[in-house]
This record gives sequence, C-alpha cells and structure tokens, in this order.
Amino acid sequence: MNNNTLLYLVRHGRTALNAAGELRGHLDVPLDDVGEHEASRLAGLFARVPLAIVVTSPLRRARQTAERIADACGTGCLIDRRLIDRDYGAWSGHTRSSVEQRFGTLDAASGVEPIGALRVRTMMAVDEVAAAHAGEQIMFVAHDAVNRVVLSGLVPALDAGGELPQPTGCWNRLRRSDRWTAEVIGADATDGRAP
Repeated sequence: MNNNTLLYLVRHGRTALNAAGELRGHLDVPLDDVGEHEASRLAGLFARVPLAIVVTSPLRRARQTAERIADACGTGCLIDRRLIDRDYGAWSGHTRSSVEQRFGTLDAASGVEPIGALRVRTMMAVDEVAAAHAGEQIMFVAHDAVNRVVLSGLVPALDAGGELPQPTGCWNRLRRSDRWTAEVIGADATDGRAP
C-alpha cells in the first residue's frame, strides 16, 4: 500500500512532576509554566500543517498540549483512552531511581503496567487512526512511555529498550509509503527543524 501517510507523534509539555523527576502515570496533573510555553511553541510550529486530526491521551497535560495545537491548525481534537500514560500504580509520584533501587527495574515493580500491554493498547489506537486517515497528516499527543512503544512498534529498527529521546514538548515525524519510516525523532520546537 502506497498511501504516504504522515504521522506526528508529540509528547506533552512539562509538568511539575516532570520537573521533579517523578513518575506521572495516571496522575492527572496540568502543565506548569514551562509546559505551557512548550505547548505554545508546538502550536506555532504546527499552525500551517494541514492535520486531518489530532488524537490525544485523556490526561490533562496531553489534552492541554493537543488542544493548543488543534486550535492553531483549525482541526478537531479526539480523546482516545488507549493513549493514556503507562500505569505505574502506587509508584506514580515516586522517582524512577527509587523504584529501580527497590525492585531492580521499573518493569519488576509490583502494580506497574506490563510494557507488552502498553504496546498492544497504544498500537491498536495508532493502527485504527492511521487506517482511517490513510494518505493524510495526523497527530498523536501522548506521553514518553507511549511514544517510545509507538516509535519502536512502527519502526522495529528503533531502540525498543526505552532509550529513544522524548523530552517534554518534543515531536517526531513518521511516514508510511510501503512501510513506516522515522524521519524525525525527539525534535524540539526551537531547534529549526520544520514539520
């Protein structure tokens, strides 16, 4: 299938928990001042991109970022619960290092959503939206854990071990012709790269 679909994958702007280095998971925290600025920069960067749809996690930090971009583009914004951040259970609000010190790895901590389950639910959402908007430009606004499994799920050659750079307020561009390829990974809205 040669449909030349462009998929933009955006990480929400910063929150106070990001700044403190704490796991966010399903905690529904808003953007902080830096995050608001990152969302505004993303909106400015994408203002002229003809996005068919912006799909977002239901969590406030992602919605605030997505709505700013969708408004700038004059397009709709759809909430999809499958894009919600990885569930860290009782470890949300703790630092990753403190959880790893106790359990060895984040994946070994009790109550943390298995990475395979995260991959299945997020890829279902991406595959459905991409199929419905084949040949168009689409955007997903989500979280670092979600973005990393989507990137490695669509382009298996990318590192699936969580080392893909996904700072707050970053964007990625993937293109599907015969298969998905990653054209931009972890771009900052101020680094001069254009969507």
